[in-house]
Amino acid sequence: MSKYLTYSLLSVLLILTSCAGGWSDDQKKQINNTCLGSGSYDCDCYVEEVVKAYPNPDDFNNLTQEEKDAVVENCAVEIEAEEEELESF
Repeated sequence: MSKYLTYSLLSVLLILTSCAGGWSDDQKKQINNTCLGSGSYDCDCYVEEVVKAYPNPDDFNNLTQEEKDAVVENCAVEIEAEEEELESF
């Protein structure tokens, strides 16, 4: 699943479940799960940055994808491709 589709689905889910009182534990778990699916962010940092920057989930839901990416850009991690050593026969 592409990152954009994942973020779009998350946004719709957050819109449907958001409450005016701030982020619920379930919403934070949803953000974390989306981050885990992308594999390119430190997910604890990702959730912390989103919640800190946008105390109201509705504000986060109204952002464009580029704005959402900018919020968490300092949480990006470099993915190292691990090469398996294969024995030759």
